[in-house]
Amino acid sequence: MSAEQRLSDHERALYSRQIRLPGVGESGQLRLREAKVLLLGAGGLGSPVGLYLAAAGVGLIGIADPDKVEISNLHRQIVHGFDTLGLPKTISAAEALGEINPGLKVVLHPEGFTIDNAAELAARYDIVVDGTDNFATRFLAADSCVLGNRPLVHGSVLREAGQVGVFLPGKGCYRCLYPVMPDAGAVPTCAEAGVFGATCGVIGSWMASEVIAVLLGKRAASRLQVVDVAAGVSKLVALAADPACPCCGAAPTIRSLEKAAYAPTACQTQSPMSETPLEVTVEEAQRLLSGPNPPLLIDVREADEFALCRIEGARLIPMNSVPTRLAEIPQDVPVLVQCHHGGRSMKVTQFLRAKGYPRVSNVKGGIEAWSLKIDPKVPRY
Repeated sequence: MSAEQRLSDHERALYSRQIRLPGVGESGQLRLREAKVLLLGAGGLGSPVGLYLAAAGVGLIGIADPDKVEISNLHRQIVHGFDTLGLPKTISAAEALGEINPGLKVVLHPEGFTIDNAAELAARYDIVVDGTDNFATRFLAADSCVLGNRPLVHGSVLREAGQVGVFLPGKGCYRCLYPVMPDAGAVPTCAEAGVFGATCGVIGSWMASEVIAVLLGKRAASRLQVVDVAAGVSKLVALAADPACPCCGAAPTIRSLEKAAYAPTACQTQSPMSETPLEVTVEEAQRLLSGPNPPLLIDVREADEFALCRIEGARLIPMNSVPTRLAEIPQDVPVLVQCHHGGRSMKVTQFLRAKGYPRVSNVKGGIEAWSLKIDPKVPRY
């Protein structure tokens, strides 16, 4: 083993608590030192991801983000501060990461991750980490990783919930879950719906843990973790490659990155999906359920939660079983999706819409809001 392939005394001291972990050791720490990670977005998710990867000893991090630091960023984008307001996020983030790990090499991509550089950037790094906040870049990153045979770690947040996806080459990709890019207005942004900074911290830290697990060879399958911070629960959804996937399937239709495929799209005003709200209040849900043609109400909580309390007429399909029980959900009738607080049900609503169910809406606030505002006889927990 050459000197370059050994840890220095300084590195052994710096990473001593991590090196002691099973599956790490000096060889694992060396793997992290040699790793090249591309971070898409230096915002609410990219901040904790970057900080923890730098602290873990990842040797090279590329940062792709075209934005500048704004005051509205600071409550959640903890890699930035008041002293960096107005600076490009790439520069601000690089300075902060360098404070955590002076030996870190940082490559800046202030042009962002675009159709013009996506394939080349994905090829330059060992793994791509997507913390962006728009569908066009998410799908561009996902397709670039499939075409470039690179693993992808994806994260997203909304209000007090989020998800972390790990997509390994040949094991199921992002489009196996979401085959078609939704309209830009199909899901509210954090600017529209709000988000707790701590939620970004939870999801971003989880993303960093998954990146490290992939780099250390601890992941053998694709997976999606759905986290409801408000409810204090998370659910692991196992993924498998979909033979009909348009990107990684047996007969893929996506064989190259075409600019038109990733152009942000506006909602079509006459489409069934745009006529169906993404989310309804419990008051509106009650009105619909009491009408002459009530929608199908799906409860995506677990069986033990369902046994505690339920809304009359709800059909139990726990969230992690939805992908295998799509045949039970008709596509030609209105569907309401409900959980405890509304986090899990929002993820299922997004999933069903991406799978071609245009008339699905989330019940905002879940059964908790139903008990508080509609029927106090429904027990709360």
